[in-house]
Amino acid sequence: MDLFLSTFENRIDKKGRLSVPAPFRAVLERRRDPLYLFKSLTEPCLEGCGPERIGQIVDAIESMDSLSAEVATLQTMLSSAQEMKLDGEGRMMLSGDFIDFAELDDMALFAGIGRSFQIWLPARYRERETAARSRAKTDGLPSLRLGGAYRPPGDTDGRS
Repeated sequence: MDLFLSTFENRIDKKGRLSVPAPFRAVLERRRDPLYLFKSLTEPCLEGCGPERIGQIVDAIESMDSLSAEVATLQTMLSSAQEMKLDGEGRMMLSGDFIDFAELDDMALFAGIGRSFQIWLPARYRERETAARSRAKTDGLPSLRLGGAYRPPGDTDGRS
């Protein structure tokens, strides 16, 4: 499975062009997928993904009550989505609206988060990362179900 992982910082030029990190471009190229960007609903950043992820969001919306507030919220996210065209050097042109929304200046940080990625103002992302690591130290890690059943340490037969 191709995933967007790691972080990368790239410069935004005066025309608003931003290079997509080579590993992220490779994921899209292997899938022969276009790149979509949209405004995050919960964070001051942009989110990027391929059409498969957009399709999952659309499928989720179609399974919900079409008159619900949740659907209206998700539709707001989709209405900001734009298919991004990459030039020969792997750069995309960010609209002024996207730059203003994420409060980007001359640098952008790409954060791979699995099936999608985010684009942040680098200092803001680092503040968020520091806060998340601090929460993990004080509150512990969130519960994860990683495929198979959880076994406590020392449990070798799968029974608790």
